[in-house]
Amino acid sequence: KPRDFPFPFTSMCDLVRICQEQGMSLSDVMRKNEEGLRTPEEVEANLTEIWRVMEACVDRGLAKDKIGHELPGPLGIMRRAPELYAHAKDEDSEGLVFGLMDEMRWLSVYALAVMEENACMGQVVTAPTNGAAGVVPAVLTYYMRHLREKQPAHKRSPPSTFLLAAAAPRDPP
Repeated sequence: KPRDFPFPFTSMCDLVRICQEQGMSLSDVMRKNEEGLRTPEEVEANLTEIWRVMEACVDRGLAKDKIGHELPGPLGIMRRAPELYAHAKDEDSEGLVFGLMDEMRWLSVYALAVMEENACMGQVVTAPTNGAAGVVPAVLTYYMRHLREKQPAHKRSPPSTFLLAAAAPRDPP
């Protein structure tokens, strides 16, 4: 049975049009549609839980005690995220890397941590681009740990805003 969403859409073009017509952000429209299925409190609780699981996955993948450990399987591939994370933290405290390279380093380390946890059959949250790449958890982790604190308090977005935007459909090429 089709659901009656407050803002139905079938493509990203439709969603953008709705946002413009309603003066709402993409995540606002997605939230209102989610609230068509459950209470606002349930929506926020579910999104908070998704972020908690994603962040825990990143943290497990970065754990210092996993340095030198092999990923499961016959290939003998060693975990790289924990050691790269340790180096990144050292370089960060010494102010050695700046700008785009700093951003790419952190994003890569967080995504690698998720990929390695995925390879170990650890608990991960699937998302449209999560797969083996860990893009969604990596980008959200980077925002929460590196960018959010630099924003004025009134402009800081919670993880739920990002997750709702990430859940929006992408039109095929």
